[in-house]
Amino acid sequence: MPLRRTDPKYIAVLAVSCLLILVVGAWIRPSGGHEGNQANVAADLLQSERIIQRQQVEQIADYFAHVASQVEDSVVLLGETGHSGVVWQAGQVVTAARLGPFPAQDKTALGNREVELKTGVSAPHLPYVLLGAPLDARVSDRRPVRLYGRGAWILAVWRSRNGGLRYSAGNLFGVTNRRCGEIDLSEVQTNLDFGSMQPGAGIFSIDGGLVAVALDCSGTLVAAEVGALESRAREPATFQDRLVARYGMRPGPAGEAELEFFGRPTGVLVREVWWGYRAHQAGLMPGDMVLALDDVPVESMADLQRLVLPVSHEVHELRIWRARRVQTIRLVARAATEAAVSTRGFVGEGGGLPVMSVIPGSIAERAGALPGDRLLSVNQKMPSSFENLGAIFRENAGRPAHFVLERRGRIWGSLVQADE
Repeated sequence: MPLRRTDPKYIAVLAVSCLLILVVGAWIRPSGGHEGNQANVAADLLQSERIIQRQQVEQIADYFAHVASQVEDSVVLLGETGHSGVVWQAGQVVTAARLGPFPAQDKTALGNREVELKTGVSAPHLPYVLLGAPLDARVSDRRPVRLYGRGAWILAVWRSRNGGLRYSAGNLFGVTNRRCGEIDLSEVQTNLDFGSMQPGAGIFSIDGGLVAVALDCSGTLVAAEVGALESRAREPATFQDRLVARYGMRPGPAGEAELEFFGRPTGVLVREVWWGYRAHQAGLMPGDMVLALDDVPVESMADLQRLVLPVSHEVHELRIWRARRVQTIRLVARAATEAAVSTRGFVGEGGGLPVMSVIPGSIAERAGALPGDRLLSVNQKMPSSFENLGAIFRENAGRPAHFVLERRGRIWGSLVQADE
């Protein structure tokens, strides 16, 4: 549809002309009484005002449609997950993470061809996913939110599940910090209707610049500012980051209370495991203490460095301390270039006790439990019921308790003093 003329001077001249015509027409109309003429003039003026308002609304709507058409080529539909996504830099698509497995690759339509997108960054603690895209995909221009004042128009643009382009207009009210899972986001405050849009929708300024992406934060879509996302994505990977990305485990030095609880003089404690990753598949759990790697004693984090070196072993052997017994775990290695793809939860039946509610001030709250979590073990024992859990506490009265909990694919341990 061709755009209608939006010159403010043109609109003002048109409005004044309409009013003059109505006034002159009312003046020369045959007299039907002074009061009747006044009523007719008032009605005509009201009608004229409504016509002008409707024209202005139509012109604004036309401009929104124009903005959406300008960014259309950089907004894609991911066929496997059904999410929308945005080509936000050369060779990369950003979209929202989801509850449930995110595939190692997805597909989308670019122009008249279908292309595959390989998952590059995806993890249970991240609300976003980055996928590789062809270098010829059209990239969205990005704009810092600070360029726009309070009340500025913005436009959410996304793909529906049938591939059609959808958009919704709103206003910008500012930016605030928000904790989303384990990371801090800069959330763009708007009055957009997030309930109607697809995860991964792009939030654009009225001049077509990408300012935010709609991400799932604990079940709620929020507009995450793209500058903060870019900074996060470009942070240099630490040893811990590489270890987590390759194996899905987060170890750390054990503190004095933990060494005493687990009965070891030294050691590296497995603090977190991600559901479906190599460490989880190997059988590692939070609370395991790594004693040796490929027959080399492990006393500090530095002794695990070989796990992230170029692969020299198809399988690493970990000697661990669990429930005061030595066990051996076989950990499959993989190349650092492979995608770390999250399964984001969906623990099957029997995968622990579902936490329905948490009493304020209780030991469960101190362990970090929230409704919806699953309790997998206490003191390295798997309770079959909450009645069985009470028996475990009675056996260890007055001693610390070590909880292992699962939330959205993250399995972590927490040592809590029972008598606090």
